[in-house]
Amino acid sequence: MSAISEELRTEQFVLSLRGVLPYVYEHAWQSVLDGTPLTRTTLRPGPDGRLRRTLRPDARFRLQIVDWRATRAEVQDARLAERLAGESAAGLPLDRAPLMCATLIRRSDRNWTFAWRYARELMDRRAGLRVLEEVADAYAVLLRGGTPRRAATPPAGTTATGATTAGATRAVAPSGARPVGAVGSGPPGTGAAGSRPLEAVAR
Repeated sequence: MSAISEELRTEQFVLSLRGVLPYVYEHAWQSVLDGTPLTRTTLRPGPDGRLRRTLRPDARFRLQIVDWRATRAEVQDARLAERLAGESAAGLPLDRAPLMCATLIRRSDRNWTFAWRYARELMDRRAGLRVLEEVADAYAVLLRGGTPRRAATPPAGTTATGATTAGATRAVAPSGARPVGAVGSGPPGTGAAGSRPLEAVAR
């Protein structure tokens, strides 16, 4: 790895969400990640070939929100598959912070798809799952009108300064995993009794 334009391979999670409030969801992500090294880290190769961490103090988590409701369901599925494959193949540039991207896609009035990917050198898959759990907790707090507790340290499993450039793999949460507000464990409903504003199933 010899140029700053080199790209990093990524981990990727895809969730099906129902009834999500997009700007509250973005706020939940920001409350968990903003101010931590996870959003501010960029990497550059050192003379020994190992990655060195640089922090960008002004970097923040951003959620891209798109609306596909005008597109037929089968076309949406094809577009999503193409998009995920392209993102996985492209990796992430070393010199941009945060070393992650997140997209919330509106599929219908109630159904959304959330896709999150991050540089494998930033944290491992278990730490990524922990972030998803913390976001779900923060989302529930925001729905109750509270203020989420900001993370003081990155999750266990994040890489330290000088992490090696070992290749990373694309990972999708396995069937049955329910890291964010899954049915039976999601945030409390705000509408009719028993309803849940955020229900997720890992794809």
